[in-house]
Amino acid sequence: MGKFFKVKFGVIIIASCSLLVFIFIVVAAVAGGSAGEAYMQEQVNQMRINSKVINSQLYATKYRSILNQNMLSHGYVTLERLVFYLQRKHNQLDVSTLSLEEWKKAYFENVNSEEKQMVPIKTICKKIASDNTFPTMTIQNGTNADGVAIDVIDLCHVDGVDVATSNDYNEYYLPLNYAFALRTPFTITSFVFESRDIDLDLSEEQLNRTNYHSGWDFAVPIGTKFYSICDGTISKIVNTQANDLSYNQSKNSVGNYVEVKCNNNLTAQYYHIKYKSTPFVLQPGTPVKAGDFLGLTSTTGTSTGPHLHLGLKDESGKNLDVMSYIDIKTYYGS
Repeated sequence: MGKFFKVKFGVIIIASCSLLVFIFIVVAAVAGGSAGEAYMQEQVNQMRINSKVINSQLYATKYRSILNQNMLSHGYVTLERLVFYLQRKHNQLDVSTLSLEEWKKAYFENVNSEEKQMVPIKTICKKIASDNTFPTMTIQNGTNADGVAIDVIDLCHVDGVDVATSNDYNEYYLPLNYAFALRTPFTITSFVFESRDIDLDLSEEQLNRTNYHSGWDFAVPIGTKFYSICDGTISKIVNTQANDLSYNQSKNSVGNYVEVKCNNNLTAQYYHIKYKSTPFVLQPGTPVKAGDFLGLTSTTGTSTGPHLHLGLKDESGKNLDVMSYIDIKTYYGS
């Protein structure tokens, strides 16, 4: 009887422990899901990854110059952040008239060179709120001296929320999950959402789509290796142009490209690449890892010269800023 009681008591203890473990797992899973959702929202809050600046051609030359000189060594800062900060710091609508030195100063005040990331927007908003050297903002949306429309950007007040005091925003640096696509020197010739004026013999619809840039252009020699920025699966490989010619010579508006469906359901796009340079073992459905070799660059499709076009789309096909996902520290070039 005593032995039976001990066995029965042991079974009850084991069952109770199993139930507690099960409850713990369920609670942890729910909490983990909530934490995952909170993380994604924080990522959106911090990086504003879909940000656009109207008439960005006003700032393009200065912005590209700053990134080409400093991005790899210090980190990426969006154009929206710099325009916002300069407008706020100078209480001025058209900040394109400010000197390159003022732009560089704003860049370095908005980047953490050790983390190689933008300073969290909450930190910047708290600085603006407490720093008496920032003037009271009185500027409003309008046009510059040439009649070009300019928006006043206010990143410190979003949907009625004061970023400086809101618990929806934090001051930590987020882990960036994507790797850089190149390992050799490059020059940024176009940035995402840039308004351009490239003269190609295209239909008006095609030209408008080309001139409102959907990704980043990195000028590199023909035959430069490029690599997957993410873990994922090859989703598309297109080869329509066997020669290394720009559009004005080839009149081929499709060219060659490869796309990778990343594991977070975003799609990375690599355009204007060399004909059949993607390894034969890589076919639609083949899994790849970040850093895997994908192919060689060229100048095919609607291209004006040798470069890699790197783009990113969400599940609905909306263009995103791929540089907001890339950890600059993964660039291993010289």
